[in-house]
Amino acid sequence: MSDPEPPHVEILSKRSPWGAILNRTLPNYSGPLPVGVCDVELPVPRQTFGAFTHKKMPDAEAGLAMHTVLFSIFYPAQQGWSTTKRVVWFPKLDQTINGFLKMAKRTPSLLYKTIAYPLAAAAIYGTTFPAKPNAPLRELEPSNPEKKWPLIIFSHGVGCSRLMYSAFCGEMASRGYIVCAIEHRDGTSPSSTIVTEDGRAQKLDWLQWSDLDWPDLETQPADDTVLRHQQIKLRIAEIEGVIKAMTRLSRGEDITKTSIDTPDFDWSRWRSVDTNKPIIAGHSLGGSAAIAAAADHRFDFGSVLAFDPAVQRLEPWSLPIPAPLLVINSEEYTKGSEFQLLAKVVKYATSSLVFSIGGATHPSFSDVFLILPSYLNRRTGLRIDSDKVISLCVRAATQFLNGNGQRAKEMAQTSSGVEGKMEAGAFIYHKL
Repeated sequence: MSDPEPPHVEILSKRSPWGAILNRTLPNYSGPLPVGVCDVELPVPRQTFGAFTHKKMPDAEAGLAMHTVLFSIFYPAQQGWSTTKRVVWFPKLDQTINGFLKMAKRTPSLLYKTIAYPLAAAAIYGTTFPAKPNAPLRELEPSNPEKKWPLIIFSHGVGCSRLMYSAFCGEMASRGYIVCAIEHRDGTSPSSTIVTEDGRAQKLDWLQWSDLDWPDLETQPADDTVLRHQQIKLRIAEIEGVIKAMTRLSRGEDITKTSIDTPDFDWSRWRSVDTNKPIIAGHSLGGSAAIAAAADHRFDFGSVLAFDPAVQRLEPWSLPIPAPLLVINSEEYTKGSEFQLLAKVVKYATSSLVFSIGGATHPSFSDVFLILPSYLNRRTGLRIDSDKVISLCVRAATQFLNGNGQRAKEMAQTSSGVEGKMEAGAFIYHKL
């Protein structure tokens, strides 16, 4: 039996007005295929980025160091494989809360913990998403040996982590894509953990630019720009590490011999992953990293997907982007100064499509607003149902990746400017 064609999907599974507060699970994926998820962490050749030191920790390792790459793979799972287990959205709640407090420049003292822990636990503790942990990869039809699963590499935004985009990654997997969501250990996550080859765990928390000293610079940075440039370089190195790992799998090599954390299942099925021209995607700083990676001569990407890319981190930009580029922006982003910078960057792409979602905010591409009640979402400025933001991204992305860019434009309103308030839920195509 051949794999079913993805249906024309308008919205995700209906989300409760209470978000995930009551049922503690994100909406089911709306594609035709069940979704599996697994974590992989592999050692890589050590690299360092940036010559800064920590003012408060003079003995800490200088600069950003890459020891391993950690990523979650969302993929089409074997039909009929059943398990009662689901994946916890925030598996290390206390470590993550401490990281968020540091992001907010609040020392994780007893007072703050007393306040933050119960609030966070009430909102997200035990929340899961509907992917099957460590399920076998779905086998392709033997009668079509040339068919392979296309590969997407996803880079998260500042203040986020690899699992905070599980809705988008899972939706794409349910439509036949292998999605590798990277956990960037560049100091932009609230908190992360690196496991070394000898099994030692090392915590890496939020990195505040003002806590750093750059001995090689005559003038110390006045903002986070210098740090962000180094973080993008590290992200590109991590992207390279993930692509190399997936390429090894596609060649039938056994990565479990060198893996620190890899599930024990039949990796031979992963020969069916197409790593020839992968797709690079990301949100915010992750969108910037996706664009920067696409322009890097080390890679040959088939397409680029960027959501609210922080293109100011790429200034000045003058490099060709040798791949089709899809950019989807929130209304908040479109009304800001960065949209004008984006208009300059997209002209360097082989081809580009730029859309905006009326009523969407910059963080609404993540899972957060699928979890929170609608009332709280509205209080943050979100004027559109959070599931509609994800569904518009998924629908436009699948059409774009299937070569139907014209159909994506047909589902949108056309605009030559960004004046005035956008209608909530409107999908707008920009002629740039």
